[in-house]
Amino acid sequence: METEPYSHSTVLIFDRKLYVRKQLRSILNILGFWKIEECEDLEDVRHALAGRHFDLAIFAVQGKSDGVAKVVNDIRRFRCGDDPFLPILLTSWDVRLRLVRSIVNSGADDFLAHPYSTTNMGDRIKALVYNRKPFVVTEEYFGPDRRTAEVRANDAGTVEVPNALRARVEGRPELRPSSDVIEVALNQLRLVKVRNIARRIWAISDILYKGFDDPSLPDWIDRELEQMLKSAGGFHDALSPRELAQLGTLCDSVIQIANRLRGQRPSERDLELLEQSSLALRVAAQLGGDSSVTAAEISDAVAGVSSKNDELVRSVVG
Repeated sequence: METEPYSHSTVLIFDRKLYVRKQLRSILNILGFWKIEECEDLEDVRHALAGRHFDLAIFAVQGKSDGVAKVVNDIRRFRCGDDPFLPILLTSWDVRLRLVRSIVNSGADDFLAHPYSTTNMGDRIKALVYNRKPFVVTEEYFGPDRRTAEVRANDAGTVEVPNALRARVEGRPELRPSSDVIEVALNQLRLVKVRNIARRIWAISDILYKGFDDPSLPDWIDRELEQMLKSAGGFHDALSPRELAQLGTLCDSVIQIANRLRGQRPSERDLELLEQSSLALRVAAQLGGDSSVTAAEISDAVAGVSSKNDELVRSVVG
């Protein structure tokens, strides 16, 4: 087993059980890791991340509300530590679906169920070095894109993020997650988020437009409009000053129409206007969202999408 590549990598491990931490340390030693820091509570984890840089984190999860998912989410949101892209592997004895789902949604890179072997752990760590998934961000999620490689290949909405573990293993300091490299990756992900929220806003409006003839529409339209308005607020928050002039204005138009439709039975024309305004927002976000994109370009793209040209739909709005 090749162990030399990991000899200089730093690892932070967390488990409340001392004997489990010792077992994990032994496995990591066999794999070639020697710079290991152990934590027995989550405050120690936060303190360690605030004071040192790590190349890999391995945290044990006991239950859905044990606080580990919150720490992982805080790392991803840059509220804990200095690297939101820290490779994170979670372990647990509990493999119930609800817990696994919460682990996945936390933004961790991978999950390994106990009992596992040295080979199991080695394979997961090797995957983090050489086959780490690109990141994606939505309104509610920030972390690895867990879709299949085939699906990701047809969607430009993912970002290859800095990987401290790979930089260390390959001896390439230029790949380290420096503040400048992190800033670039975060801005790329912000653009992905803007596009994803715009897509969600349009999807809601499209559902409403196609649901005009549904007799139950008055029972659920306000719920969908509230979600649209919530998404629109998140969209505004994600915009840069440069994007506000165009995308902010388009978003304001969607908000104005959605607010006007709440609490009433809208006409088909009302829903068409909401759908077209949302589509214009989605197209503008996909095209870049700054003043270099003209209103005519947006209008032409919207007209093309509305005509159901499949090739244009894929190229403009994904």
